[in-house]
Amino acid sequence: MKNTLLKGISILVLAALFVAALPIQSVFAAGLQEDTPPVAEGERGVRLVERKFQIEQKRYEAQGKLFERSADLLEKAQTIIDRAAENGIDTSAAQSALEDFEAAVNAVEPLYAQAGDLVEAHAGFDAEGKVSDVQVAAETVEKIHKLLDQVRDDIHNERETLQHALWDLFQEGLKK
Repeated sequence: MKNTLLKGISILVLAALFVAALPIQSVFAAGLQEDTPPVAEGERGVRLVERKFQIEQKRYEAQGKLFERSADLLEKAQTIIDRAAENGIDTSAAQSALEDFEAAVNAVEPLYAQAGDLVEAHAGFDAEGKVSDVQVAAETVEKIHKLLDQVRDDIHNERETLQHALWDLFQEGLKK
């Protein structure tokens, strides 16, 4: 009897803990008839667009620094390939990857310049980077974002291929 009473109390305590863990409030989905204002129309939307513009400006500057360093990096990669060739290592794959990467960098420079023009024109923003027209500002940020993404994506595969080819040269150098 004592054992049964303890089991019953244990089951009641576990049930109470389980019920206590359930949410008390109900959640209701918004109806289709309700008109919810777009986020960009309020003060919160304005702050969001301003913050995104600042982020895109920083991305533009960071990619610019990479473009400034690209000539030096390409030269260093060529030096590594030349040294490997001097040591009797087959460098054809690395040389091809380097040429492909260089061509990709040259191909995306106009896209990068186009993004720079949008950043400098800052349509929808005033001189301090504050939103003057939310719709135009949001479109500007979206265009800059897409261009910078395309710049990054268009050279991604070639950069990775070059990195792998240089790594393979390093591995071959260790074997000799």
